[in-house]
Amino acid sequence: MELKTLALDLGSVGVLQDRIVSLAAGWYIDPLTGMRVFYDPNTQNFYTLVGGVYIPLGYMNPAPKQVSIGPGEKLKITISYKYSGPAVSGALERYCVGVYGAFGFNETLVGENTRSLPASTTPLSYTGSYTFTIPTSVGSDWDDIYCKIYGGSPGVPQTLFGYENALLIVGKQPLISEFTIVDFAKV
Repeated sequence: MELKTLALDLGSVGVLQDRIVSLAAGWYIDPLTGMRVFYDPNTQNFYTLVGGVYIPLGYMNPAPKQVSIGPGEKLKITISYKYSGPAVSGALERYCVGVYGAFGFNETLVGENTRSLPASTTPLSYTGSYTFTIPTSVGSDWDDIYCKIYGGSPGVPQTLFGYENALLIVGKQPLISEFTIVDFAKV
């Protein structure tokens, strides 16, 4: 097995997948993290040693809010984007909940919608959503979310965005929150 080092200038928010269109299938070392990743040119994705899709750090962001959710409850994820270009059929909107860490993103819950986009010379706004029912097997660390759009004919460029610590999984373990001393006084 031959390991190759990625020789890319990723910048502060570079898209790893968008910059390596001509790479061959094989194992690479990310020079920023030192992590071993496998590139699959068929899916145009990098995969970690544990099989999760590798998302560059520039795509995982601190969540603007945290939603408390437990087993049996529903989580709706909504995305928006603008598209201009030729008509596309079969583009995939992918929604993932899981664990982001040192080995990339472990896609634990996955949902997809297929989207056709009409030809447009000016950017048109689109929204999409997917609703998950949180399973009883949910892990207390399933607190990250990422989404992407990719593929179709002709293929749209893979575009990713994610939030870390977006979910607070409740109902799995006893939890006390906002514990404080309300008052104290001499009586």
